[in-house]
Amino acid sequence: MALETGTYVNSLNASNPASTDGLAQADDHIRLLKSTIKATLPNVTGAITATQLELNLMDGVTATTAELNLVDGLTASTAELNKLDGVTASTTEINKLDGLTASTAELNKLDGLTASTAELNYVDGVTSNIQTQLNGIQTIPSQSTSTWVSGTNTTESTVSAQKLKAAIDAGTLNMTTGSGTAQIGTLKMAWGKTTFSSVPTSTFITLPFSYTSTSSFGVVAISDDGNHSGATRGAQGVSKTAVNQIKYSKAGFAGNACHWFTIGY
Repeated sequence: MALETGTYVNSLNASNPASTDGLAQADDHIRLLKSTIKATLPNVTGAITATQLELNLMDGVTATTAELNLVDGLTASTAELNKLDGVTASTTEINKLDGLTASTAELNKLDGLTASTAELNYVDGVTSNIQTQLNGIQTIPSQSTSTWVSGTNTTESTVSAQKLKAAIDAGTLNMTTGSGTAQIGTLKMAWGKTTFSSVPTSTFITLPFSYTSTSSFGVVAISDDGNHSGATRGAQGVSKTAVNQIKYSKAGFAGNACHWFTIGY
């Protein structure tokens, strides 16, 4: 009687026993079947309910136990996992979401954003509402009277009509007999009366202060007309000759004095 030897079921010969074999070795064949089945399935202690189709799904699987265990506890649906289909982001790029607490609504605020990194960095260091700050700048020229016009401080760099008037008033302006100066920031003013000892064609008037060589200033002079008491006429030939001097030409004038005013910076 033919009887093969083997440890696992793949060692069994499907042709054994031959039909001509006697019954004497039947028990040997049965013991061989049992031993090879148990050796092949040593850890099967219960019923296997998987179908051949289900078992065949493992055909060709090369994953390790550790790799298969990665799906242990997985609750994502097929649809949810399919959302990763086509993802090309690297681990580093995905990790940038680690710790993100922004809501969808907050992230959607970036929708349509066209500002560059440089443009967004312009707000770096901003500590309060930008519009409020701009509005505050716009309202500077119209400060309240109590904080803008009061006093005669002449060191302010911004000049208002009220401040200019206050500075001139503080100088006790008297265009008949006196002279005066006023200065607000870099703006300078001077006025006075010059009497001529004779009637030359021109006279030079020294200012009470000097402008700089790059200054811009203007001069106005009004002359007393000696031929018509109490009347005035516009001066002719008023010009600046130096940083602290103006020239007044008296062509056609027979009076003996002129009032002058200069303003500039």
